[in-house]
Amino acid sequence: MSWPSNYPDPEDNDRKPAETSAAAPSPSGILKDFKVGFTLAVKNFLSFGLAMLGIILITILLLLLIVLFILIPILFTLGLPFLIQLVETIATGFQTTTGLTLVMLIMFLVLPILGPFFVALGAIFGMARELVESDGTQAESAFSWYGKRGLSLLGGGAIHFLITLAPLVIAFLAISYPTWNPPSDEELRVIIPLIVVWIILVNGMLSLTYPGIIDGLSAVKAAGRSVRLACQFPVRVLGAWLIITVLVTIPLIPVINEVAFLWAPIIPSDLLEPYGALAILTLLFVIVPAVSIVLTRIYMILTAKVDATYTQGADST
Repeated sequence: MSWPSNYPDPEDNDRKPAETSAAAPSPSGILKDFKVGFTLAVKNFLSFGLAMLGIILITILLLLLIVLFILIPILFTLGLPFLIQLVETIATGFQTTTGLTLVMLIMFLVLPILGPFFVALGAIFGMARELVESDGTQAESAFSWYGKRGLSLLGGGAIHFLITLAPLVIAFLAISYPTWNPPSDEELRVIIPLIVVWIILVNGMLSLTYPGIIDGLSAVKAAGRSVRLACQFPVRVLGAWLIITVLVTIPLIPVINEVAFLWAPIIPSDLLEPYGALAILTLLFVIVPAVSIVLTRIYMILTAKVDATYTQGADST
């Protein structure tokens, strides 16, 4: 692991390596991470834009493959009438479900859809690594990383997806068992915030998985290192992740605001509606690339700190 020489950690200007791992982090480090991330994302907007278009295309192809993987066995084993009835039942369920129960169902629908996107998104961290190390990258670099680390990126996406979703599915089925008896709105007003906290916390702990995969680790080892770094440097990792959550949520407010049947909308829908498309484009082509750079930079700095600490300790013995 090499130190990102172009962008050293401002907390470490006058400290020895062994001192940095135990030192309390200051907000200046996180602010520098985001300053570097957004500066490089804007400077390389064209490269990231072309890469994101390719990633969106790959996401659509992955979704189609997943749909075919599910539908074709059903079609050949249970027949077309069963498939039509299944689709009609799901559609009826959404039409007859309202309130917080509908939000719960939408969450379970959206999470699997996001899975292929996260898998495809992993390659953009390769571009981020190149930027942090050399201040330059190209759009085709994202696709070269599929060849270099494709299976590991797929594994990293699967780890995020399974750890995030599996407990939620088990809990929801346990609550509804033995007959379809979804939680009441009163119960869901407690459950949904807990689910949101779970999703944010788990993905924050795993937020450095993709940089670890790009660094050459397997998906499992990268996830393990991400959790260890989050435990060793919670302010730097989870603090940055909370900021990222806010940055990602802000452009989605026009979409979130549409579910005004839940709680009173924070901002009237009429004011946000004209900016919905712009917000989504900003999220995809500016915020997401910047976030990949931020997380890559954090990973490189923290692993360099840990490696330096171990080296210093070994030399002293």
